[in-house]
Amino acid sequence: MASKVLILLAPGFEDLEAITTIDILRRGGVQVQTIALHEHEVSGSRGVTVVTDSNLSLLDEDRVFDAIVLPGGQPGANNLAADPRVIKRLQDQSVAGRWIGAICAAPKVLAAADLLKGRRITHFPGALSDDDKHGVEISDEAVVVDGNLVTGRGPGVAIDFALALVEQLEGRETRDAVEAKLAR
Repeated sequence: MASKVLILLAPGFEDLEAITTIDILRRGGVQVQTIALHEHEVSGSRGVTVVTDSNLSLLDEDRVFDAIVLPGGQPGANNLAADPRVIKRLQDQSVAGRWIGAICAAPKVLAAADLLKGRRITHFPGALSDDDKHGVEISDEAVVVDGNLVTGRGPGVAIDFALALVEQLEGRETRDAVEAKLAR
């Protein structure tokens, strides 16, 4: 049975990270549901407008996803961090031990949800404040997997980030098959 992933899109999301992750996950057979914070359309930081599957107000609070993925970008990451529904959903996901992915500036959303202490992550340089970094091991690697958390450094590693998610959700064989068809 295919994994189910929720990708949260807030106004100002990083276009490359969101679209690449959606594409790669779907190539890996993952069922992706895109959810906007408010409307069914949301525009990224580079002007790409995405018609989402739904919005957060209409999503069943008890709906379980194998992973929740947060693209970065600004002001997208700030918009996600400011939404208490996002924070609660992430905290519940973490307590249940299910996967969370955050790329670029999105680890600041995890900091707002108090999910970074004692973790090893990567993020876009300067995206986290000194307070956010307290108790967190910061790596300059492109992608870091720590427990149930996958983080990526920025738009330039979006494919690697998405492939890491495919590997965690669907296995190494599926990741390798998807990557082979990308002809990198």
